Amino acid sequence: MDTDVLVVGSVNEDRMIAVRRHVRPGETILAEGVQVSGGGKGANQAAAVARAGARVAFVGAVGDDESGRSLRAELTALGIDVAELRTVPGVTTGTAFIQVSEDGENAIIVDAGANSHVRVELAADTRAAVVLAQAEIPPAVVAAAAELAGAIGARFAFNAAPAPASLDEVPRGADPLIVNEHEAAELLGAAAATGTPAEAALALREAAGARSVVVTLGAEGCLVADESGVDAVPAVRVERVVDTTGAGDAFAGALAAALALGASLRDAAAAAAAAGAAAVGWEGARPPV
Repeated sequence: MDTDVLVVGSVNEDRMIAVRRHVRPGETILAEGVQVSGGGKGANQAAAVARAGARVAFVGAVGDDESGRSLRAELTALGIDVAELRTVPGVTTGTAFIQVSEDGENAIIVDAGANSHVRVELAADTRAAVVLAQAEIPPAVVAAAAELAGAIGARFAFNAAPAPASLDEVPRGADPLIVNEHEAAELLGAAAATGTPAEAALALREAAGARSVVVTLGAEGCLVADESGVDAVPAVRVERVVDTTGAGDAFAGALAAALALGASLRDAAAAAAAAGAAAVGWEGARPPV
C-alpha cells in the first residue's frame, strides 16, 4: 500500500459534556448538553491529514461493537484508508469523556479499550513519506511505529500527547517531536523551570534525541527547533473559540501532511498553525462528515 502519511494511533468515541465551568473535586454540577462523536488522537490526526489534501492510511483498533463499526464508516467517509484498522473481539472501542466549558476549554478522561491492541506489523508492506504516532497508544506500539518508519525510509513524527511518563518512552530520532508547552515541561521536569521557551525547546530536542522539535504555544504560535536553531512561527488569529478539543490534533495532522508533500519544517508549521486555528471553530475533535 502506498500513501503519503501513515498514522498509527488511537480512535475513540467521544462523549462531550457541555458545562458552564469544569467540575471541581467532590462536587456535582449539571451539564448543559451531551454530544457523541468520533475522536481519538490518531483518528483526529488522520482526518486532518486528509483535510490537508494528502493521502493517509490509518493503523488502529476498535472493538467488535456498534461504536467501532460507526467509527470505521466515519473514517472511510473522510477519505482515510482503514484497511489496517483491526476489529478486536471481546474488548470495547476506546472512549473519551470530555468536559467543554463555556470558554471552549476542555478536560479529558480516556478509556483506552481496543487502543491497547494496535498492531503496527499489519502495515509492514506500506510505503509512506511520513509515519505519525501519538502517546495515546502503548509505548511499545509507538516504538514499533518508529522502527517501521526506519525500515521503510519514512520520516517519523511523534506527538507526545498525552505526555509520556518519561523521556524513555519517546523514540529517539523523531523529526519532529510535537508537544505543547505543558507536555514539554512535563518531559523536561525541573529543567523546564528555568530559561526561555526557546531554550526549553532546544533542551527538549537534546534530551529526547530528536532531530527536530515543534512546541505549540496556543495563541502565541509555535516554536520550531532543529540543528539550525529555533524559529518562532506566529499563530493565526481566531475570531471566536467554540471548542479547543481537536486543535492540537489538527495541528499535528496538517504538519505531517505538509511534510509529506514536500514542505520545509517551518513552512509545515505555518500550515499547521492555520489548521489548528480553524479547528477551534467547530464542536468536537473533528468536523462533521
